Amino acid sequence: MTVTLSLNKLENGYTIIRTLDSKREMPMSKPTLDFLFNPSSIAIAGVSPDVNKPNTAQLYVTGLKNFGYKGDIYPLHPSGGEIFGLNVYTNVKDIPGTVDLVVSAIPARFTPQLVKDCGEKGVKAVHLFTSGYSEIEDEIGKKLETEILGIASRTGMRLVGPNCMGIYHPSAGVTFAGEFPEQTGFPRTPGSLGLMSQSGGNCIFCIREAFSRGLFFSKAISYGNAADLNESDYLEYMMEDPATRVIAAYIEGVKDGDRFMKILKKAAARKPVIVNKAGNTEIGARACASHTSAIAGSASVWHDLLKQAGAIQVGSMPELVDIALAFDKIPPPKGRNVAVIGSGGGIAVQAADDITREGLKMPALSPEIRKKLHDIYGTEAGSMFRNPVDMSPFGNIESLANGIQAIAESDQIDIIMMQFPFDLWALLNRAIPVKPFVATVTELCGIIKKPLVVVLHYAVSIGGRRLQDEVQAKFVELGLPVYPSITRAASAIRKYIEYAERLR
Repeated sequence: MTVTLSLNKLENGYTIIRTLDSKREMPMSKPTLDFLFNPSSIAIAGVSPDVNKPNTAQLYVTGLKNFGYKGDIYPLHPSGGEIFGLNVYTNVKDIPGTVDLVVSAIPARFTPQLVKDCGEKGVKAVHLFTSGYSEIEDEIGKKLETEILGIASRTGMRLVGPNCMGIYHPSAGVTFAGEFPEQTGFPRTPGSLGLMSQSGGNCIFCIREAFSRGLFFSKAISYGNAADLNESDYLEYMMEDPATRVIAAYIEGVKDGDRFMKILKKAAARKPVIVNKAGNTEIGARACASHTSAIAGSASVWHDLLKQAGAIQVGSMPELVDIALAFDKIPPPKGRNVAVIGSGGGIAVQAADDITREGLKMPALSPEIRKKLHDIYGTEAGSMFRNPVDMSPFGNIESLANGIQAIAESDQIDIIMMQFPFDLWALLNRAIPVKPFVATVTELCGIIKKPLVVVLHYAVSIGGRRLQDEVQAKFVELGLPVYPSITRAASAIRKYIEYAERLR
């Protein structure tokens, strides 16, 4: 049967499809979600006016205030009152100004009335932090989700979630990170990485891990059950977003496979798209269903589809950050030839195995380069001048700088990887000249024209961890990519190079 469509443009930038024979209304894809990531006003439902009884809704309010959000903030609670110098409104319809976004932190059973009131108020979007919907094996939860979705679709309002943390947009001062966002690893510094995560916990981990390594976000969203707006909507938006240069995604399942794949192919042709697809085992798929109501799908099918689309598949959130870091910090290498420089003969040998296993190359240095290194150090005793190169980073700083520069000038080498096992030096109780060492690397960054990668091996001793943290912080300030192991660095670099080769 042919269905005639009537298209009506709404204020918040999307279209309602009305089938004239069924008179059923449902939202279709939108050209933009800017109204969601850049709200001019936010109301938070569930804010207790009693500061002695803090709750989640209060944390959303204080987080926005402390994060520098410049728009209007409207607390909501049936008892009214005042909190943090703000009036607490008993109903969203009582707010005198317009409301772009409402964050719901009230029990699920009360949300249908809230969503109805928001629709009557003309709210553009509701973010449902609350859980207790289709992710639980409970008919009441499923009916609640269907009910609020129906209310929202009839009014043209959009839903984020349910069962999610919501939006993090540093440039707009929007966050879900609690009372003191910047103190808990959610920086105000904007970046170029966009993140869409079905899991709130993985979204939080990714933001904090990236921050610790000098990687910042354009926008991030934790979207949970995706009852309305889903992974395809967010991917399409980030594909078009000029502030987003690399897209990262944690996905448990998709609502519309055909639509998602079409958008993914378009997005991957424009920007790097890194995907961590979870729920790849029977038990994992079951966990996805109970976590966000997602249908996970076959691991082998997903692997093939992501490869065909041109996306970069990863197996964990740490790996996702590793690869995003490579895109953000490493200039495209001309080839796969790596020189590993650092201390510890056994560690260097293991590095050679790890790098080769990842499909990168470690060519032996030429006799000319080895002679230069011999002239710099006077002897090869206690060192290795082939590749990997065993040169102490905490000995003669000038010799180290000259040695690294000599290797970097070789046409044989495309990437310089410096690796430092701080536990070894903490064990030997050596007085490590951290400041001169960092100063030397800083100088080298301005001289060496080839990609420079740093590996600070995970330290288990207290002294090693202290040194590692101190040096990592300095290298992050320099804008260097820092990895906790040779294996993770090599894997990230290999996938980065494969992406560049595929584009070429």
